[in-house]
Amino acid sequence: MTPFAAAVTVGRLVLPMPGADLPACDHARCAERLEAELTALRATLTTGPPAACLPPDGEADRVRHRWFTGHHAAFTVWQLLARGLSTLAATPEAAATLPIAWTTALYDVYSVLFLYAAGCTPEQYATLLHPRMAAAHPAFSCGWARDHTPVPAALDAARDSHRAAALDRLSDAVKDNQRVHMAVARRLVPDGSSPLRQAGRSPGPEPTEAEQALHDAHFRVERQPLCGPVHRAQLVRLLNLCLADIGAYGLGPLPDGCPERFGRESVARLIAVAVCEEPPARNAPPKIPNPTKGRTT
Repeated sequence: MTPFAAAVTVGRLVLPMPGADLPACDHARCAERLEAELTALRATLTTGPPAACLPPDGEADRVRHRWFTGHHAAFTVWQLLARGLSTLAATPEAAATLPIAWTTALYDVYSVLFLYAAGCTPEQYATLLHPRMAAAHPAFSCGWARDHTPVPAALDAARDSHRAAALDRLSDAVKDNQRVHMAVARRLVPDGSSPLRQAGRSPGPEPTEAEQALHDAHFRVERQPLCGPVHRAQLVRLLNLCLADIGAYGLGPLPDGCPERFGRESVARLIAVAVCEEPPARNAPPKIPNPTKGRTT
């Protein structure tokens, strides 16, 4: 399989532009798509993943599969995270329990997805992943992801709107996410020579529209309006692909410095977000939805 072939097997991801509305939808086709993805998720969690959810057999193919699947899921989670943090910023502290729990859960899933996507060796990264990014642009950076751009500002707004003590769990999740990033970067690129640095550039300035478009093209992301059910259906499918892969091959060894809880809780974190139609109550266990609910015979 060529370095490009795994992207084809994963498929393209359709997302709206960050900040675009995700309207409710009463189209039967959209509801059926979401129901089908929930049915597949239930199968993965009970009897085993459907054939369409199984990861590739070959190790190199699986590295590429994880890279694209993990990033696609992260882009979708980032959109939800920016929305959730904006909601939190606008919510009075007395009523903020649910948005705090939801954004905390999304940050933890973001951390797990980063570990999943980058769960390869430095040698595999250097030979299977890095060359294609460098070929797309000598300074290619994952910091060009347009879906992540609104997240830091939304987090700052949430922090400005609430006491630090009220956001302690969210702040812990953010800190753990930063630890995951640093640990993965040290493992994959021990000398710190990312394409951005190799091209003589340093992180900092906001990416240009051209750079964001190039990032979309690299990860096979198309921008179109979506309704809420289809947006959620895509996330359920992507998290199900991750769950099927982790179930078959594990998350992989955690890099040095990564919070150990993600090794123990990765599957539970993914499930908790995959099954939630709305922010979960604090400490509430995840519930698997009934995929036949509302179906008529």
